[in-house]
Amino acid sequence: MKSGKNNKTDGKKLLQRPMVRIAGLVALAGVVCGAMLLPKSAAVQACLTQRKIDAVIADYADKVVLHTLERVVAINEALNGAVAQLQANATDAGVEEAAKAWRAARAQWQPIQSFAFGPAAFYDFDKQVASWPIDRPMIEHSIAQIAAGTLAIDSGLLRRKINSTQRGFFTAEHLLFRDGKPRKAAAIRPAELLYLKAVTQAIVEESLDFQASWAGSANLPPAAAARLKAAQLPERPSYAAEFAHPGAPGSRYFSRSVVLQEMFQESHTVVEDVCPLIEEWLGSADPRDSESQDSRNAAADLVNLLQGVENAYLGGVEGNRGRAMAELVAAKDEVIDRRIRIALADVRHRINAVGDPYGETTADHELKVRIAAASCWKLANKFAAAIVPVCMDPAAEPWAAYVPSSAL
Repeated sequence: MKSGKNNKTDGKKLLQRPMVRIAGLVALAGVVCGAMLLPKSAAVQACLTQRKIDAVIADYADKVVLHTLERVVAINEALNGAVAQLQANATDAGVEEAAKAWRAARAQWQPIQSFAFGPAAFYDFDKQVASWPIDRPMIEHSIAQIAAGTLAIDSGLLRRKINSTQRGFFTAEHLLFRDGKPRKAAAIRPAELLYLKAVTQAIVEESLDFQASWAGSANLPPAAAARLKAAQLPERPSYAAEFAHPGAPGSRYFSRSVVLQEMFQESHTVVEDVCPLIEEWLGSADPRDSESQDSRNAAADLVNLLQGVENAYLGGVEGNRGRAMAELVAAKDEVIDRRIRIALADVRHRINAVGDPYGETTADHELKVRIAAASCWKLANKFAAAIVPVCMDPAAEPWAAYVPSSAL
């Protein structure tokens, strides 16, 4: 056996041979050229795009939907706690705290409209938690029954036996506010407080059910799972699991494109809904033309709907964002992405600039409302321009939940 030294010497002599050197240079050139040409391969580009789409979808489920629902549950529990304290000690300060908690809970609920598909559509959570208009005569009838001792109210009875128009955010609003301000504690009857406590408890339970429908009941913290069981709500599978894995066994999503269409089109729908509401709600001096007529929360409701669109587009709640829809748009057209971001900020600014539609209005109030609505429609058009290039990307196909028989 030759020594290691001799082996190195022989190798050095071998590399000095012209043909070997040429062959080595050719091999090296092949590697370099291959590395340069590889990114231009259609198959490789499609694979890279698919990986990017998968990351965006996964973060949408995690940071947009699940994180938002976690916050919804927490803030609804805070509302329920404020109402419990008010029930125990009915003071003007207590009503103000409960009213403040209501506004915060309402603000957090509005962004869920950007994912009003899937469980929100299957189980109609928005109707259960925020049905509007409410049935005021029947609410008063139930309160009268409580006062007379003929009705024992609790959250379970509200959810299972009483129509959704007699519970939820707007029933709580009706019991807490008058003319845009918190009611005086002395004006709130004990029976109203009993009804209000059942309403806010039902809101918490419905919110937990909404969270469970995306996260999966088995994936909730033990305390939350126990509360759902105590409320006699069913166990839910994880919708997020099938949403984030389109085309996999058990997923109702046939392809990446179908998921992207849900994400983009739902946000676009929210924007298109907001545009006429700007004129309908802010252009009227009558609070009865809006949903939040007792709290007069119309402008905040509109801004928070758009906040949900921004969260969806930018990949989550500010401070906890990940891979985003915006990234997919920018990859197709950086100008459209930039214009969507600018338009989102501009619409919010224009809505806030309108001011209080129910107070003393300025001479240019109507003009400000029209400008805000026009800004909203510009956002809708820019958002629409982004949908087709992203959702119809060949890397995301098939574009529908079926394929023609000729393709099979």
